[in-house]
Amino acid sequence: MTEAVQNTADVIVVGAGHNGLVSAAYLAQAGLDVLVVEASPTIGGMTSTNPFEPEAPGYIINEASMQASLFRTTTIDKDLGLSSKFGLRQTVIDPAHVQLNYDGTSLALWRDPTRTADELRYFSPADAEALIDLYRVIDAAVEIGLPLMQTSPVSPDIKAVLKAAKGMAKNRKELIAIGRWMASSQAEAIEDSFESDAIRAPLTIALPFMPFDADLSGWSLIYLGVLSKYGVSMFHGGTGAFPAALAKSIAANRGRIRTSAPVESLVVTNGRVTGVRLQGGEELYARRAVLTACSPKTTLTRLLPEGTLPRVLQNKADKIPTRRRGIADYKLNVALSGKITMEKHEKWRGDGIDLRLGCNSFNTYQESLDAAKASIRGEVPEHIPGLGHATTSFDQGFAPEGCDIFWFWAGITPSDPRVGWDEAKKQITERVIKDASHYYQGIESLEVARRDLALPDIEERFWAIDGSVYHVDPVISRFGPLKPAEKFAGYHTPVPGLYLTGAGTHPVAGISGMPGQNAARVMLKDFRKQDNGGLTDRVKAAAATENILSARFDKANSAK
Repeated sequence: MTEAVQNTADVIVVGAGHNGLVSAAYLAQAGLDVLVVEASPTIGGMTSTNPFEPEAPGYIINEASMQASLFRTTTIDKDLGLSSKFGLRQTVIDPAHVQLNYDGTSLALWRDPTRTADELRYFSPADAEALIDLYRVIDAAVEIGLPLMQTSPVSPDIKAVLKAAKGMAKNRKELIAIGRWMASSQAEAIEDSFESDAIRAPLTIALPFMPFDADLSGWSLIYLGVLSKYGVSMFHGGTGAFPAALAKSIAANRGRIRTSAPVESLVVTNGRVTGVRLQGGEELYARRAVLTACSPKTTLTRLLPEGTLPRVLQNKADKIPTRRRGIADYKLNVALSGKITMEKHEKWRGDGIDLRLGCNSFNTYQESLDAAKASIRGEVPEHIPGLGHATTSFDQGFAPEGCDIFWFWAGITPSDPRVGWDEAKKQITERVIKDASHYYQGIESLEVARRDLALPDIEERFWAIDGSVYHVDPVISRFGPLKPAEKFAGYHTPVPGLYLTGAGTHPVAGISGMPGQNAARVMLKDFRKQDNGGLTDRVKAAAATENILSARFDKANSAK
């Protein structure tokens, strides 16, 4: 293969996070020549699993994410043969979450709602009945809404529309309740339904998408329906096993991945995106399109050359919200020289559950509300509500024998701390470890090393504007046909040859791959239209443009 051909492809995908890789795998499977470029030395983005070095040699960490919250709702595994051909293994975690109370009691959120309700009766018989009622409404909402999540929000597939309509007809008795629930704030929905802290607390701690008192934020509770119907899984070998399997699928279809290749800008020729320019000046050319899987705001305000978009459209791109909520994400990994224990809580339960396995919450409902308010004021909360997990309870190979890794994620920390980021991060980490040590005994005494990531660190490590794991603030005005912004939804952009995917596109963030799957389907549909119904003509188009691209490549190199 000549150097010029190596630097051209049908489609260039910018970003090897799991959504970018999902898109690339589908495109390569369809016969397109695909090249993925990734800024980091390793693939996976926020699903990366890498050695905990230099802080703790011999330890491995999931750098950001943990549970595959929505992956099992999709057909990605089956479509791409990730489990059957490329070694992906996953196990449903049940219970996926447990609310740990200070007094040693706990409430497990089981996949089976009746099992959760049975436990909840200990705290409140009324809440147990209310939970079953709420699940009935949420399950109906999932049946109606999920098909529309798995298609373009601006030109939905007719099969998805019909499936959603069928779900609506089947659950017509619940439509009023669904509307009431989704229109309310998250706090209102929770307090309307429940009186006990045991169930109120985890429904805020694990789901801090929008301000808890914001109208229309009640929709966040739909996660309960996904948990119940599909179950929440973890990948053997860490979250990084998912992008690793995708990379094998891409390679099997002759796709290519380049790491340590940060994109400096998009190449625009006669108003069309025709490639990318890497840091250092190397240019790569795309025959059909460029798909970016990074933050849409990064693409539209940093990578796209100034003046490409008309003023009004540029203004829409500039105003994509990434820091509007007042709260921000935080991530912590701690390497431990021994095993942490949870004897007090496990003894109370007496059912043999390994409480280290789930992503568990251990703050109160009021502490969550107070933390959100403090964060919006720019203060470091007294308590940092979040989810704790002993990674080595699932993958013992992540640490030396007899040792552990403690993982913690919080979505309620200040986005603009008054004391500055260095001091704020120090305070956040100290408070997390202090609170967690009451539930996970041994964290303080066994610590070998820690890696804590606050907003600036997440931005630097994962190339995410404002350290947003969502890429676009998950406010109600930025969903569906308005995500990431008007005129930029549906994976298309107004710029020919440029498509978007990733957490900042429809439908949501989290480990699902749905944005990547949807984007690939849209692109393939567009390409078939361009080729009058088939992709076979792309070969003729490629041959016609190869000489042009090669000449352009030679000219660019001779000018260096």
